[in-house]
Amino acid sequence: MPKPSRRLSRAVIVRALSRLGELCAEKQSRVEIAIYGGTVMMLAYDCREATKDIEAIFHPPGVVEPLIQRVAREQNLPDDWMNSGVGPFAAKREEGIPFEQLQIPGLVMTRPSAKYLLAMKCRAGRLPTPFRAGDMADITFLLRELKVRSMAEVDAIAAEFYGNSALEPEKRWLVEKLLQEVRRD
Repeated sequence: MPKPSRRLSRAVIVRALSRLGELCAEKQSRVEIAIYGGTVMMLAYDCREATKDIEAIFHPPGVVEPLIQRVAREQNLPDDWMNSGVGPFAAKREEGIPFEQLQIPGLVMTRPSAKYLLAMKCRAGRLPTPFRAGDMADITFLLRELKVRSMAEVDAIAAEFYGNSALEPEKRWLVEKLLQEVRRD
């Protein structure tokens, strides 16, 4: 069997989530999935072609985790095609909004607001590597989308979700650099 692809396109994600929804419906389980990261950037904002995984928080995990693995086997996806690695970065103050761009029978799906996603992306502030795109393009897109022009505005957005904890110096430097690009537009 060929090695699973690390790039998940819109079509691959919709097919995988549709199958997951079918399996959840068969189990007659109400499964809630809050989707974050690159999948939101791709599906809600149409600003990227693919993502390497679906970062999500799902409930109840005991029901959905085995079904995620089944979908991975059936569709030759990486084992972590959907994972809960985003959990430690999620703020407690944000309630998801309905994922209108992605309605899957059997699943109740939400996504973060653009403001919350910007706060998360700025806190993560990952630089590109040969193995991942990083957060720069997503942060730049969200700064433009929200018409944010100053570091004070970024700080206020981050504080709204994460309290007054400031961005780490290297993350702050990255966001300031991206703000300069946005202001030149």
